Amino acid sequence: MEKPKTIEITAVERNIDPKRLGNIRKEDLVPAVVYGPGVEGNLHFSVPRIALEKFLTKKSLQFIKLTFEGGKSVEAILKVTQFDPVTDAPVHADFYAIKQDKPVTVTIPIRIKGTSPGVIEGGRLYQSLRKLSVSALPGDLPSELVVDISKLQIGHNLKVRTLKLQNITPLMSPDRTILVIRPPRGGKAKIVEFADEEGGEEAPAEAEATAE
Repeated sequence: MEKPKTIEITAVERNIDPKRLGNIRKEDLVPAVVYGPGVEGNLHFSVPRIALEKFLTKKSLQFIKLTFEGGKSVEAILKVTQFDPVTDAPVHADFYAIKQDKPVTVTIPIRIKGTSPGVIEGGRLYQSLRKLSVSALPGDLPSELVVDISKLQIGHNLKVRTLKLQNITPLMSPDRTILVIRPPRGGKAKIVEFADEEGGEEAPAEAEATAE
């Protein structure tokens, strides 16, 4: 799987002064803070709004290199972004510093690949889980989790435990359903867990689904 890219963003250090936050935003900067391994306490700074908004449009997992004046840099992930309730513009960002030898908790998007034979036959794809929370070393993280549905028939579903993850710990129940191929409207199908292993058998039926 493809590894996350690292995007560089200029960081401007600042003092914690609520009276100055309005001026910072008028300068098209967004107040931010970074904390975590290698950072003493909370480091307060600002980032260009346009650069942050561009980063927020990325769907895959990406790292950020915060570059400060003087050459200091911090590699991080974006943890939380606060938005203006009226304009929807970012008004504050929290970053978490990462180290290659320290596990980090992130959310990785799930992307579907391929065409399901069950869908071709009239079944309907329903994806109930689009992101997965995991814990892993930064170097073991993929930019996205790719799920191949090219062997799924009507009634098949995929669960979290189906994902082939190396050195990555899912933080959701292995029984959590990622997607299911539902029967056509008015049809019925046994819902079974798909097992993509040589000689593997499908799990026992969970339920009988009737499409409306």
